[in-house]
Amino acid sequence: MGLIKGGLFVTASVLLFLCFLVGNVFLTLSWSLEYENVQPELTAVIESIAETEINLLEKIDVEFEFMEEYCQNYSEFVFSQEGYTFVIPCEIVSHGSEAVLNQSIDNLIQEVYYQEYDCNFWDCFQKTERPFFLVSEKAQNYWNSKFYFALIISVVLVGLMMLLIENRLNLPIVVGSLLAVSGLPFMKFNWALAFMSNEFVSQFFTIFFIKAYSVFLTTFILGLIILGAGITLRILLFGSSKKKFSKNEVKKIVENEVGKSKGK
Repeated sequence: MGLIKGGLFVTASVLLFLCFLVGNVFLTLSWSLEYENVQPELTAVIESIAETEINLLEKIDVEFEFMEEYCQNYSEFVFSQEGYTFVIPCEIVSHGSEAVLNQSIDNLIQEVYYQEYDCNFWDCFQKTERPFFLVSEKAQNYWNSKFYFALIISVVLVGLMMLLIENRLNLPIVVGSLLAVSGLPFMKFNWALAFMSNEFVSQFFTIFFIKAYSVFLTTFILGLIILGAGITLRILLFGSSKKKFSKNEVKKIVENEVGKSKGK
């Protein structure tokens, strides 16, 4: 029975490590795709698309004089280009065409990120022309839900390991070690992007791993805390298991033993 439980414990440990690893991937994607992280990183990508595919700069150059005239009587100017809608405050128009372009790119990033995609996450690959949904709020929520699913599976596996392990004091040590090690690949996660020859693709996919190092720190430190707590608990309980005697108790024990020997 001990051999069977040992084999099951090893299997559960391997599954827990894989679950930690996959969970770290989901957490990296979820944290990286929060709007405050996406916005600055996506700017360069959107600028490239705005220039080559949407012809946004050309549109602004053509419409700018009309914008200035329009803004003499209104507070904002609205125009559309290639299916995207841009709302430009007239205060921005007064600062020139470059300011309008920058504001238009900011609008485009917000529209791309918060767009309501009428498709399941994986179906969106076929239903959308551009893969902007990958860096949208929809994607962030999707990966966040997957992380919590991996977290639930991890808790179940830890509970199973608690039933299988012979000495439960060792469980925090095992779990902490697995958690800390699972974070190590995320310390230098961006190195894989160096092998991408296409600069645009490399720049786009960098967005997904902005928070990889933060996930490494969180996972590694949390693993060390659990590991340290397990070691400390083991030391404390091991020390308390040894009975300690005061000087008076030792003296009485010695006197009793001497008395017994004299009586013989």
